[in-house]
Amino acid sequence: METVRVAKQTDQTTYYDLWQTCFGDSDAFCQWFFENRFQPDHSVCLETDGVCTACMQAFPYTVGIREKAVKSVMLCGICTHPAHRRKGYMNRILRYEMQLLRQKGYAVAVHTPAVLESYFSFGHYPVADACYLTTEKVPQVQPQSDVFVVTPKQWEWLYDGYVAFAKPYSGIVWRKEDDFFRKCQDYAADGGMCKAYQQGDVFGYVCYYQTETEVTCVEAVGDDQAIQMVLQDILSQAEGLSFSAKLAPHTSVSFDFCKKEVKPKGVMGLVHLELLLQTLGLQSNAAFAVQDDVVPENNGCFTLDGTRSQKSPAFTIEAGRLLQVLVGYRALEELQEEITIHDDAGFLEIAKALPKVDCYIIDEY
Repeated sequence: METVRVAKQTDQTTYYDLWQTCFGDSDAFCQWFFENRFQPDHSVCLETDGVCTACMQAFPYTVGIREKAVKSVMLCGICTHPAHRRKGYMNRILRYEMQLLRQKGYAVAVHTPAVLESYFSFGHYPVADACYLTTEKVPQVQPQSDVFVVTPKQWEWLYDGYVAFAKPYSGIVWRKEDDFFRKCQDYAADGGMCKAYQQGDVFGYVCYYQTETEVTCVEAVGDDQAIQMVLQDILSQAEGLSFSAKLAPHTSVSFDFCKKEVKPKGVMGLVHLELLLQTLGLQSNAAFAVQDDVVPENNGCFTLDGTRSQKSPAFTIEAGRLLQVLVGYRALEELQEEITIHDDAGFLEIAKALPKVDCYIIDEY
């Protein structure tokens, strides 16, 4: 017998064990994560004969979209036990989760899966890019004398820099101070380190992990000039190791020995269209029709202010593609081959109200 349900606090150990089975993360990380992040009332699991065989988690956050604060969640830990895969369990728990989140009053769900394409069938499409610097072997690099190690006592100082960096981007988490500290603790719990640079208004920090074989920079915040210096100092201690760093998509940071590649990072699903449109505060005379087979309540004809309309729609669009445009990741004109246009003038009116903007997401959890 198979049952999908909302998680309970008593499921924590089961979630922990399934996470380690599927993702193989360290005990230190998992212990910290499940003590500080597990929110059962936002999470869903599937039981097979009373045993949890698939699960997922969600955490409430505010996400900035077009400079507006949108009530959102971040999804993570979507997994199925290896012995029970290819049975459609992910399909069932994700659909159940999206309904749960709608009932709780969230507008969108963002996540950064390892394989983005796994979620395209649910209408969860890319809404942000990231720039990756990589090299298989770091050469000898000169250190930067003005770069320093950030201690836990200095996390508060980093927060203002994070807020200033995140504010202009669409699709990014707007963390409150206490949750920013929690994220810093998350890094530290699994051996993460942080270095920073500041001279006048030039500021930047990088959070990273270093093992015997590799250096992975998971968060880089601040001015490109400062990030360049911090990364150079980190690289000066990494000769012979492999290296990777995730940066904002339009960064000028580079090293002549690193490959530089911009690619999608982060997808988003539409939970509550009317709520999202009302929050964004957009206006249009023309209406558009939306098709959503994951959250059927999003189906219908709307104007940009979130009002359901009896007007003839200017175009018909899939919910996930509309969300890409609302976030600002893609322009409506770029999607013409995937949209059924009924009225050119109405289409252009709405397209003009939704220009592309800079999109980025730093966070994984």
